[in-house]
Amino acid sequence: MNTNKILAISFLLSMFTVLLAQNKDPYNLQKWNVFDINKLSTKFSNTNVLANGTNQPNIFPAYPPAMEYPTGSGLNYAGAISFVVGGRRQADAGGLNPHDWAYFDSGLEEGPAWIWDPHHFQSYKDLVNGDRTPMNDDPESWPNWPQFLPNYTYLTMDGLNNLTPTENISLPQIPILIDSTTGWPGAGPNGETIADQESFSIAHTCNYVAEKDPGQTERWLNIQTITRGMAWKLPKYEDMIFWQMEVRNMGEEIEQCLIGIFSNYQFVADFQPFGGAATGGSGGEDILYWDDARQLVYGTDFDGFEFDIRGNTIPSYKIPWGGTVVLKTPRNMGVTKFDVYDGLKLFSTQDENGIWADQLYNYNLLNEGDPDDPDGDGIDEGPYRDPWNDEWNNYKFGYPYSIMSAGPFDMQPGEIDTLIIATIFGQNKEDLLKNVDNAIALYKLNFNVPKPPPEPQVIGIAGDEQVTLKWGKESETHPLFEGYRIYRSDDQGATWSSVYATDENGTPIAPIPMDQYDLDNEYSGTHLDDPLFYLGSNTGLEPIMNIDENNDTTYEWTDRTVYNNYTYRYWVAAYSHGDELEEPLETPPGNQPFLENDNTVEVIPSTATATNSLEKVTVVPNPYIVSAAWESEIGERKIAFSGLSGNCVIRIYNVAGELVKMINHSDGTSFAYWDLQNNNNQEAAPGLYFYHVDAGKIGTSIGKFVIIL
Repeated sequence: MNTNKILAISFLLSMFTVLLAQNKDPYNLQKWNVFDINKLSTKFSNTNVLANGTNQPNIFPAYPPAMEYPTGSGLNYAGAISFVVGGRRQADAGGLNPHDWAYFDSGLEEGPAWIWDPHHFQSYKDLVNGDRTPMNDDPESWPNWPQFLPNYTYLTMDGLNNLTPTENISLPQIPILIDSTTGWPGAGPNGETIADQESFSIAHTCNYVAEKDPGQTERWLNIQTITRGMAWKLPKYEDMIFWQMEVRNMGEEIEQCLIGIFSNYQFVADFQPFGGAATGGSGGEDILYWDDARQLVYGTDFDGFEFDIRGNTIPSYKIPWGGTVVLKTPRNMGVTKFDVYDGLKLFSTQDENGIWADQLYNYNLLNEGDPDDPDGDGIDEGPYRDPWNDEWNNYKFGYPYSIMSAGPFDMQPGEIDTLIIATIFGQNKEDLLKNVDNAIALYKLNFNVPKPPPEPQVIGIAGDEQVTLKWGKESETHPLFEGYRIYRSDDQGATWSSVYATDENGTPIAPIPMDQYDLDNEYSGTHLDDPLFYLGSNTGLEPIMNIDENNDTTYEWTDRTVYNNYTYRYWVAAYSHGDELEEPLETPPGNQPFLENDNTVEVIPSTATATNSLEKVTVVPNPYIVSAAWESEIGERKIAFSGLSGNCVIRIYNVAGELVKMINHSDGTSFAYWDLQNNNNQEAAPGLYFYHVDAGKIGTSIGKFVIIL
């Protein structure tokens, strides 16, 4: 890019910032928060953006994590996911509609291109407190909840910019139901909190700059949205997040209304400038399928060749499958329109998507005249033409975007219609479809999720080559409590065992615990209805029981199979034995081991002081696997030298005998880290390495270790 273009872009960005500053408040009402309670994480907004990686994820407005799977991996799989609403009106909020053009309102922020101008939805100032979208486990994000849903919107840009509302006095007052125990407006029928993690936001439509007739003012549908997200920790539901949007017509009748969900999945969407493509990874080699029976759009990477955010190759087995399933639609009509299109195609083409609202409405919501819909029923079912080799397939290839919607129908003043979807991932196609079926079943059960025993509240105590865990009896209040399982992760929670039980397809689904203790009762062995759930061997709890001087009972367990100066994470799971109405369940691991009252802890065993000999010098991990899951933070790469004296020099050589790195260790501790950078600050290549530790009069130590790609 030449200097003039860079200066022009910088100027536009600065002017954009100035304009935002002049805007009194509305733009700044958009807030974000993160679902991270289970294996699927995403940053979402109070303006109906469920994920926002954008088509240019290295620049604003990309907000990672964007459907990160698994949580903490740094691998993201969504360019953008957002609810959309379209319809027709002669006159509406923001201005007249002399051409009878259709409306297309969404929360999309696909990138800086003007065709995806953002903020078609905006929050209410009454529902904003601080800098985060309200979530049940984040009380600081809660506003002072109003008693009723707002009965006002903004009908002009002047009114919006000055926060001058227009109230519709003919609308009924709809109460916001609050959980009397928690104070949270829960997703249950009477305001109960039903999920482990919930979000709640209310927005109205607006449109700052886009989709207007030449010479006319900005236009938008006069609607309100009430949006919830729900996620659970239980392993059966740990790969999914549920989303519900209620659309409330705040004005005149909307003709030919459609309510839907836009999904742009990228396998993999990177947030660093590696991979050489705007969307990251190897670029443009994703595929999407349509499953009519499940009302599901899903996909993965085509060739199993992608890069992580450091530019390293991701093994194909680590690239998951993901998608969006529609669970409830307005009028229970199901998905009536499904359009999938290649983001690389030119805009304003009949078979792809348009620029203006009218074109987006006709081509993507109504899905008119699409060659991928040969029978003209509004559902793209292919066959799809592969633009690269002119072949026809049962999947859409390229950068496939999609919109699933229900309609058209006429929406009366004050009417409320509901769309419920779930974003879901799996390790492979079979795992994904199993998770989708679990999500459909849970929806049909009205999200009535059985509860495992309460989480044990665990503390971890580091020792010299040992870790001790302690916890109390809080889990035993569950009426079906059976016992405890202890798991250890050597990779910051990415995996919880070196051995996993697998399903019939060989997919790892259940980690094998390091240790297990259960009540001595009639429940033992493999559960009759779940062959992968082992109830225990009637060990009793006495082997780990500790009664203190106050006669209080706690539990204590020690791991003596650890290396010093290496990070370990532990998960103590309480589990139930189940009965004729409820399956056996165990408490899943928390994702934040540094929080109090959690069932996971992170501990680094170490010696209290440096050694006076080099007899126990150890390198961990050995071998070191590049891009392994134990790299808990992006950019973090290190190995530990343990058993050192307080002052020594570590020299690292390659197999050619060349000095790769020299580390002067002088802080008096027994350990030192190497960040895998050589003396020229370049990353060390994979291979065999030798180390030489020189502690002067104390002596020397020589050993070797391996770095593996």
